[in-house]
Amino acid sequence: MKLQYSFILIFTGLMALLLLGINLVMYSMSSGYREHEFFMSMENSATIVASAVLQQEKAEDFYAIRNNILQHLEDEEEYILRIKPGSNDIQFPKELPLDESFYRQAIKEGKARHYEGGIYYVALFTNNDGGEDDILVISTARDAEGDAYRKRLRTTLAVTYLGAVLTMGLTSLFFSRKIFGQMVKIIQKVNSINVFNLNDRLEKEQSLEEISELQDTLNEMLNRIEAAFKAQQDYVSNTSHSLRTPLTIIAGEAELALRSIEKGHKAEYSLQMIMQETEKLKHTVNTLLELVKEIGSGRKDSWKVTRLDEVLSSVVHTISKMDESFKMRIDYSDLPDNDSMLCVSANEHLLDLALSNIILNGFKYSGNKEVKVKLTPGTDFIKVEVTDYGIGIPKAEQELIFTPYFRASNTEGFEGFGIGLPLALEIMRMHNGDIQVNSREGKGTTVQVILPVAKPAQEV
Repeated sequence: MKLQYSFILIFTGLMALLLLGINLVMYSMSSGYREHEFFMSMENSATIVASAVLQQEKAEDFYAIRNNILQHLEDEEEYILRIKPGSNDIQFPKELPLDESFYRQAIKEGKARHYEGGIYYVALFTNNDGGEDDILVISTARDAEGDAYRKRLRTTLAVTYLGAVLTMGLTSLFFSRKIFGQMVKIIQKVNSINVFNLNDRLEKEQSLEEISELQDTLNEMLNRIEAAFKAQQDYVSNTSHSLRTPLTIIAGEAELALRSIEKGHKAEYSLQMIMQETEKLKHTVNTLLELVKEIGSGRKDSWKVTRLDEVLSSVVHTISKMDESFKMRIDYSDLPDNDSMLCVSANEHLLDLALSNIILNGFKYSGNKEVKVKLTPGTDFIKVEVTDYGIGIPKAEQELIFTPYFRASNTEGFEGFGIGLPLALEIMRMHNGDIQVNSREGKGTTVQVILPVAKPAQEV
């Protein structure tokens, strides 16, 4: 999960829990206060009833006071018990769902309270100092107004709670966007920087100090990467230029020597091998120079819309110069009537190198047996399948074949350095393409090159 959304969830969640706790405390205190007030009203009413019973001559006055001053309680009922002092044989009302302990508590402590099934119960015990019997008044009532109050309170708290949580969520979203918005811009900008625009830098904006420090750090890192990359380019370029001239001389001298000797001379095979290997090396050196030039320029001026079948024809010509014994069969059976479906936006030299490396691998690891190449156009992508019937790749090692300098465990008898496929993949990625490999050890390998079809209005 992104840090921005984690921040929103954590902040909103913590504040929601805090608000929920506050609401529960408020509801509990308010409901408890309401319950206490209702019990007090019932006890006051029971006190008046007890006084009226003990002072019969003033009973009407006590009831008048209760009716005029005290709140009328819904479904209110009173039960009056006369208890002889010291007597344990007491007949408590059986119609009330109360344990005997409730009455005993009232007699012992002077009063008792109980709530069950929406009905409040109050018992008030009064000693009769001037008479024979003590008085126990049990009062029951229903707090309809209090129930309505609690319902309104729950609704109000729930609505305000949801509104507060929603407000906090939107507020945290707003501020998180303000805080993380610049980080998102930094990520997008850094992701847009590649080998073609290593000179781009992050633009400084008014922001938090930490964000500014991050921008400075990334810009300094990009400076170091660009310097190291240019040094590497210069080294490869200088080395390739240094190799190009002697390779050309070697190839020319070998060709002259081959022409000057008689057919069947014992040096003929050696000279032919020198010419073939020199052509391979010249091809690699020239392409490395092209790759360095393309990346170093930061532009795609040398790119153009070209037909992939024509590139394949160039690859056939290049490979035949390296070794005339190579047998390659190109399957054009799926060629479309619409030539635009064969077009790709590419640097022809780089594409030629990538396809040549893949096909030459097929010849190398199949003992120079025939390699099949099939061109399959599509609406959005065009595919080139290169199939050989050689040693294949062990299943456990297939994920490592694009690692530079990696060579499979069954290639000990074959020359190579493990840079052909990684270089080809890098070139395909420069063309927004991909390479997929399907191989069975001892059966052969199929390498599928996938490139996007150039649209009619595509600019190169």
